[in-house]
Amino acid sequence: MPPIAPELLILPPLAVAAGIDLYLTLLLIGAAPTLGLWSLPLPGALGDLDSPSVLITVGVFYLLEFAAERFPPAALAWNAFHAIIRPVSGALLALLLLDGQPLLVALAGALIGAALASVAHGMRSGSSVLRWLGAGVAPSILLVSLAEDVLVAGLVSLSLDVSPTALAATLVAWILLLGETPSLLRAFAFAVWLAVGHVFRPLRPRRWTGVDDMPLWVVRALEDDDLFAPGGALRGTRAAAWRLHGRRRFLVGWVVVRGGAPLFVSRRRGSAAFIDLGAFEVEALLDEGLYRLIDLISDGPTPFLLFGSDGPSTEGLRAEFSVPDHVG
Repeated sequence: MPPIAPELLILPPLAVAAGIDLYLTLLLIGAAPTLGLWSLPLPGALGDLDSPSVLITVGVFYLLEFAAERFPPAALAWNAFHAIIRPVSGALLALLLLDGQPLLVALAGALIGAALASVAHGMRSGSSVLRWLGAGVAPSILLVSLAEDVLVAGLVSLSLDVSPTALAATLVAWILLLGETPSLLRAFAFAVWLAVGHVFRPLRPRRWTGVDDMPLWVVRALEDDDLFAPGGALRGTRAAAWRLHGRRRFLVGWVVVRGGAPLFVSRRRGSAAFIDLGAFEVEALLDEGLYRLIDLISDGPTPFLLFGSDGPSTEGLRAEFSVPDHVG
């Protein structure tokens, strides 16, 4: 059995670092030989990143990203655009790292780099979305940025110095966060959907969606469980929920109005799950322009429902959830 190329041990931690902060990763790699932080030749063609023009460019983009992250709308737009940039950059970084390796190894590495960078970016962006939605204790944005930079610097340094340790640390962190990954990716994807829906919102009054325009899986799930309202009246809207099950889970589904208490319908592994929202009292109803958010009263951490700006109006939500007038 041929020995594993050392570059393959470096690829996963570098791809994850690029997914978390692409421009800092490139800046550290490019500056390492110039500043004397790395005396040996960098693996593959990574040494090509030490060009002054490359360092200046990635430095400028690092500052732009740092500025964009200070404001949630700008951060969401930036991260949504980088949902395309990150996997492409992860693949190109892998090709630089694996320069000189057999073609199949290089192509496989590019796919791995793209996938890891994309997932890392989605998880990091999803956690940012939950922070600015107020889904838990929100540390300072500067503190979070500093922690991310320290993590990226550590991954890059370990990758270049002791690649087996960097790989082991990456695998351990990935295993520990495996349970959170789907929830964070859903949070990021839903936030991007909110932004797109807001930009391309049709010029019509905000309203609930009729049964004819609802997804077939929602209608069939309600039919199978005999949850249709009397007379077949049914309205709904796409929505997301956080902690409705009491666990740290971000769910995407539909809020359905059947004439009584609203119902949250979600789908997992091919089957539908229902949560009766009549069991919750409303603590706050907020209209933030980009989205509308309903905080629910719970014994534990506050769960919430999230609606797009092209869905029902604040008045419509207030009526269906029986929100008292004094609740803002």
